[in-house]
Amino acid sequence: MRNWFLLFVAVLSLAVVSGCYNQVEGKAPDTAKPEAKAATEEVLLPVQVELPKRASISAYFETTSRVVAENRVEVLSKGMGQCLSVQVEEGDEVKEGQVLAELDKQELDARLRQSRVGVEQQKAAFEIAQQSLEQGIGAKAERDNARFAFEQAKAALELLEVQIKNQTITAPISGIVTRRNIQQGATVSTGIPAFSIVDPTSFILPINAPEKELKRLQVGQVAKVAIDSLPDKEFVAHVRRINPNVDPMSGTVKVTLDFDTESRQYLRDSAFARVRLIMETHENVIVVPKDAIVEENARSYLLLVKDQAPAAGAASDKPMLVADRVEVQTGLEDGTSMEIVSGIDDNARVVTLGQHTLKPGTFVVITNAQTQLDAKANLNPEQVLSEAAKAKEQEAKAQEAKGS
Repeated sequence: MRNWFLLFVAVLSLAVVSGCYNQVEGKAPDTAKPEAKAATEEVLLPVQVELPKRASISAYFETTSRVVAENRVEVLSKGMGQCLSVQVEEGDEVKEGQVLAELDKQELDARLRQSRVGVEQQKAAFEIAQQSLEQGIGAKAERDNARFAFEQAKAALELLEVQIKNQTITAPISGIVTRRNIQQGATVSTGIPAFSIVDPTSFILPINAPEKELKRLQVGQVAKVAIDSLPDKEFVAHVRRINPNVDPMSGTVKVTLDFDTESRQYLRDSAFARVRLIMETHENVIVVPKDAIVEENARSYLLLVKDQAPAAGAASDKPMLVADRVEVQTGLEDGTSMEIVSGIDDNARVVTLGQHTLKPGTFVVITNAQTQLDAKANLNPEQVLSEAAKAKEQEAKAQEAKGS
């Protein structure tokens, strides 16, 4: 059953594009002049047409990249010991100075108390030595040694206080925790990465543009960005800075794109992005669908539908529709449209379906693909094949009549 359906669709498409041919009603009698007879037996080829549009069109440089947090920190443990508690998880928002984890500091607390006692002892010894020197019963060297011992004891106390402080891991910046590498009960060593934090307000998008585009790059240039994880949204970014150096390995220039504050709330670190950097824009120009363009010998053509007076002896005095081919000069293009610089005006009826098999001078009838599909919706595959064969036979006869 599936094979029959595919055959039906394929043949139906052929019938729409290549033509479902109808003879003009009111054929002249055989006694008419040969040229009149040929004119009334022309085959009408169904085509779909559109009028050109006036619109703005831009040329893009397209590339891909990943969102990067410019302000990113790997939080390293400055202390060591058993992890007593972890107070944040991946995805949590933290503020600068917020406690992330606590390490065991019991031994350091005991040493701290001991150090404080030592400081008091050295302080008392220094004061006694100072008084003795002032009373003339002590030596200056004894006073100096006591002072040095006192200063050393204070330095040792300060070092212990720093070590105890380092047993508490805090956030150096505000942001989002993107990775947690320690867990409660584990032994933590000095210098190991404990957490990763990124600042979502610093998201940027670095891209690499070819060296040849350098002269067209400028700060403030607009780019349209699509994020794979957010298929229903399109973001606008602007060029913040352009690296003046060219990478000798890749022949590209690093360009940094910046997002506005509202857009950053939807972004994620390392998200895959598709970028279209607008290089040039033309306003209020004639555009047509790219598929309507026919390329031949490095030239561009459009197939148009024009009115032609009926031939002598025709059954109807209404103008016929005939295909005409015109060469056009194209300009900028985007994903779906092409700018037409010259060759047509706003009133041209441009063939947008059937143009690739359409020959100039062919008589046509304006229709659309949906109409043709609806007309043949009830045919089975055998009937569709028969219709297509008849259409081809009529076309061959028409071509023979033209040749003779």
